[in-house]
Amino acid sequence: MNILFVLGTKAQFIKTIPMINYAIKNKYSVTVIDLKQHPEKTISLISKINGEYSYLEFIKNKKDIGTYLGLLKWTLIICLKIIFKKEKLFSNNLAIVHGDTLSTLLGAFLIRRNKGKLVLLEAGLGFPGMFKHFPESFIRLYVAKFSHFLIANGEDQINQLKTWGVKGNIIEISRNTIYDSLDLVGLEQTENKREVVISIHRTENINSKDNMKSLINVISNIKDNYDVSWYLHIPTKNKLKSFNLINSNKLKNVNLIDLVPYDEFLNKLYNSEFVITDGDGVVEECYILGVPTLVWRYEHLDSNHLFSGDSSLLLSDFNFDKCLNFFQNYKNFKTDRKKDSSSPSKEALDKLINSI
Repeated sequence: MNILFVLGTKAQFIKTIPMINYAIKNKYSVTVIDLKQHPEKTISLISKINGEYSYLEFIKNKKDIGTYLGLLKWTLIICLKIIFKKEKLFSNNLAIVHGDTLSTLLGAFLIRRNKGKLVLLEAGLGFPGMFKHFPESFIRLYVAKFSHFLIANGEDQINQLKTWGVKGNIIEISRNTIYDSLDLVGLEQTENKREVVISIHRTENINSKDNMKSLINVISNIKDNYDVSWYLHIPTKNKLKSFNLINSNKLKNVNLIDLVPYDEFLNKLYNSEFVITDGDGVVEECYILGVPTLVWRYEHLDSNHLFSGDSSLLLSDFNFDKCLNFFQNYKNFKTDRKKDSSSPSKEALDKLINSI
């Protein structure tokens, strides 16, 4: 049986590589089609794929896309190729996309255009409205509507898919595949250096000068005896420059660092005193690792109930006093790492094959 994975972003590779490896191990013919949205970040991740498989670059691109103009150009190139060039390898084969990015949307277009069987991994994420959290919300709905198979974990995600009236086969798994992804990383406890990690990239934050100024004001209230490192996505860095905030005096004690390879970053999270982030992936990782985390958002569509029960997360609500209280009491949010012997990636692939 042929199984194709159409991926483009760092997060997509992170969350699907365990499933790819399981498919290869079980002698399926695996093809990875790379849309090259984050080629610089994914090159080290691709090395984690074990065994024989086919790798195809859908377009030529060597640089991560970090500007709106670059994203538009990349999207147009891919759309034109999809429209004018048929890809026979998809016909009647399972083809998997992940999440709610532009790579997800373009991958779905590519698969349906070439008569593949579209599989959406991590389907049914929260939906605040078509144009709220755009374009993620739109992509979640659109791709789900056109998927033949939808892999979801949890009652909330399944109910969301039913509310949308999807026609595809809904497959339930017990947990998010990120649990398997973390198991591929060698986590090493290092000497405590009182490190704080910051990672911000969501468009509703970085496109708002007020939000970024508020964040910097909050960060400036972290005590000087912490080693604070802000790992900058390209769009975040560009926005800080355009808002004339990157040289703010309030960031004088903050190390502004370009993104590092995933394994290195995950070890930074694992060894940090606490984390400030707005990214869904980092939020999930910190929840699993038990790292105290201030989530820089006013809402989080918590379909996996990450903020319930024994959780290391606190939603900031952009509330200054709430943030300061977290800095003073973050140790109360520390939890043990959440581990389980089951593999959601194995569960997803086995149930997918059995549903055909």
